[in-house]
Amino acid sequence: MTEPFDPSISSSDYLALARERHRTGTSRLSEELAWMLGDAAYDCGLNKEHVDILIDPINWSAAVRDENRKPRVFLHDRINQKGNAEINWARGDLEILYDEDFLARYAVAARSSYSVPWRGLGELMWWRGYELLVNNVSIHKSPTAAALLYAHAARLKELASFLARHVNLVGAMALNFTYRDGEVAAADFVPTIPPDRLQELIQERERRTAARLREAVERIVPKE
Repeated sequence: MTEPFDPSISSSDYLALARERHRTGTSRLSEELAWMLGDAAYDCGLNKEHVDILIDPINWSAAVRDENRKPRVFLHDRINQKGNAEINWARGDLEILYDEDFLARYAVAARSSYSVPWRGLGELMWWRGYELLVNNVSIHKSPTAAALLYAHAARLKELASFLARHVNLVGAMALNFTYRDGEVAAADFVPTIPPDRLQELIQERERRTAARLREAVERIVPKE
């Protein structure tokens, strides 16, 4: 039986548990996943440099600074064709983005996949082998993989809590676990805000985008 995810346990404690289980042979991980446990500095794919850039007021728009407020941020998830997971504030399926709250050059770079070597500035976490890890938990019932997956879930929660103290975090995605017969059956990204509020944010984004497109066209096409 796999213990349920406990949000009060830190990511570092879950990582320590996964390392102990792997070391003692309670259940060992494949080489594709075990490298995470072999790297003492592994922090569940967190890119601290990109987080620091996001919360630095020097990268916020003049409007945000003049109004003495914090920029609005929604924390997205994205899983690519290779099964890796990306946590990003500027790219995601929901397209909830307040790029007007940031300097234009930073917002453009954040939306790019490769604004810096191999990575995009908007990417705050990168989970290599995410789907493989979930399969090791849900299909192969590996206790070590479960502890490692829980570590990533906890780190995402910690990231959201940290961002909420530095920006206006309007919403985020979190890992939600489904259990069956005492075992993890599935792990899915779910919004941390109610469905009606999420829909409001999406519709608001669509209205702002349409308004800016109209303004751009009006600047290009002269009025008769």
